[in-house]
Amino acid sequence: MLTDHQPHTLKLDDIETKKLTLDKLAALTEDPMCDVHVNENAKLCCSTCGNLPVCVICTYSKHKGHDLHDVTELAKNERKLLEPKLAELNKHKVKLYDLPKKVKDTTIKLKESVVNVTESVKKQHKEQAHKIKDKLAEVTNVRERGILSIENLRKVEDNQTSSNFEKELNQLREKYDNIRKTTKWKYDDKCKGFKEYCNRIEEQLSRKVESLDLNLKNLTTKKELLAKRNEDELKEISESCEQIINRYENFTITSSSVLSSNDDWTDVQCIPDIRAACEPLIEEMKKEFPDFTSLYVFPISDITKVTFDDVTETKHEEPVIDALGIKGKRRWINGIASSGEGHFVITGIESEGYTHITVINKKGEVVRKDQIQNQRSRSFALRYCCSLSNRTVATACLRDEVSIYDVHSGVLSKRNISDVISDWPHDRFVSCVAFDPLNSHIIVGTGSRYMYVFDDQLRYSHTITLPDVIKYSYDITVHRGSLLVCDSIGKRVYAVTMKGNLIYELMKAFLDVGDWIPTSVCTDKNDLIYMLWSTYFSGKQRCILVQYSQNDRRLLTKREVDGEASCITILEVDGTDKLLIATNESIKLYTCGIYPTSVIPCLKIKQSRTRAILR
Repeated sequence: MLTDHQPHTLKLDDIETKKLTLDKLAALTEDPMCDVHVNENAKLCCSTCGNLPVCVICTYSKHKGHDLHDVTELAKNERKLLEPKLAELNKHKVKLYDLPKKVKDTTIKLKESVVNVTESVKKQHKEQAHKIKDKLAEVTNVRERGILSIENLRKVEDNQTSSNFEKELNQLREKYDNIRKTTKWKYDDKCKGFKEYCNRIEEQLSRKVESLDLNLKNLTTKKELLAKRNEDELKEISESCEQIINRYENFTITSSSVLSSNDDWTDVQCIPDIRAACEPLIEEMKKEFPDFTSLYVFPISDITKVTFDDVTETKHEEPVIDALGIKGKRRWINGIASSGEGHFVITGIESEGYTHITVINKKGEVVRKDQIQNQRSRSFALRYCCSLSNRTVATACLRDEVSIYDVHSGVLSKRNISDVISDWPHDRFVSCVAFDPLNSHIIVGTGSRYMYVFDDQLRYSHTITLPDVIKYSYDITVHRGSLLVCDSIGKRVYAVTMKGNLIYELMKAFLDVGDWIPTSVCTDKNDLIYMLWSTYFSGKQRCILVQYSQNDRRLLTKREVDGEASCITILEVDGTDKLLIATNESIKLYTCGIYPTSVIPCLKIKQSRTRAILR
């Protein structure tokens, strides 16, 4: 029987899909018949049975006791319930209709942003590529000038050798042949080393080009992925928005049609379904959409900048400390060490058979001076030193003496190494001394691969055997638990463990012409490394002071100093660290400020030279 009254029922599907035709609406406006007594007009509406139209007869039979209402009153109530829903929908109408325009504008901005980013990245890549090409050309010019300079030096020395060869007697022919061969080998090595250096620079620049191209490729891929993702997200938002708009328009048309019918039965039948469809539509319209700015702004970094660094050459002159009272005809300085309170100790040759230990304050005044007779050597003996504490220094003296000197009392406690080492050769001699504060060990270097370790009471501990590459320990210092060894025969500087295992070699690629030898090394409280390199070239003694970084051993700064500079140490004066440089025969003491700690990798040989520190 209900099938006869289906036209009077409004389906939600009809509302959402715009299938509410005029015929269906007209059917809804007809006076409904009772679903039981089909020939009787419906007079009431049964809320218990879903607002079903019933006649008066049914009120006493099938629908007896049900919730029955007058259709006019019930329609009025349904309209009141619909009004706030329609008002809330109209409140969101403006935002909903404004959304497609925002989506369209954002899509346009996205496309513009893609074009701009693409052009910017290509431009940056082109600029960086030009920089590298210019640098490659510069390196090529440096290579050519360097090789030409080496070849000119080779020719000059060959010509001089040839001239001397013609002037000398026949018995010197073999000697000058050997000199020519030695010269050839030397400059072949220099040329080979310089070419290898230039090759390393070119390899570094080539790797920079490869890295730059890879950077561009990665940025391009990232840009395309971000653009595709944002386009998909905008498309999804647009489709969702269109669906909501369609639902809203369908809902509005249906609601307007039902309300405009002014028919109570239509309102009673349709408005509950309309209200049921309104709730999810309101929730959809309340949803906040994402910030569209993030969909066209690319979080992509620029092309990596190409940088070309160099070694810093300092040119500052530093004051000289006049060490009053220690100059003499035969006095030399072989060692220097800080002893606290702004004082420092210098050691060296006093006269034949004697050495000296001199304590000097920061003004250059001698606080005390002691002469020590060398029982093991009648010739000029060298004495070296290093700091132990604010009160004591350790010294080592030819041939095999190790000792501790009290700065305040002048007491010297000493021991001969050969007395505790049974296999001490007759031609072995001490050459340097250092202190390991972590283990309280005094380490004595020799003119060989062997070092001898004593505690702070001069008790023998053990022997360190250095790697085969090290022949002569000219100077040593402790750096972060390892030893830095200046090898004067190998003309290299190595870092080794306290067990004698090789760790690394410090570079000296910064040095220009000359056969450079490392002569002294020390470290400051920040573990920066300071080193003297010396050479004798063209009848002149030259010396360069170099600073290395703490961790990666890179060259930081360099300066040319007095050619007679022989040893260095760190001196604390009024809370400030100073680098103290001592010369050998002229007995001059220079103070220098600690260099800056910024790391500048060595990529090119500097052509100009700095001035030596003035006296």
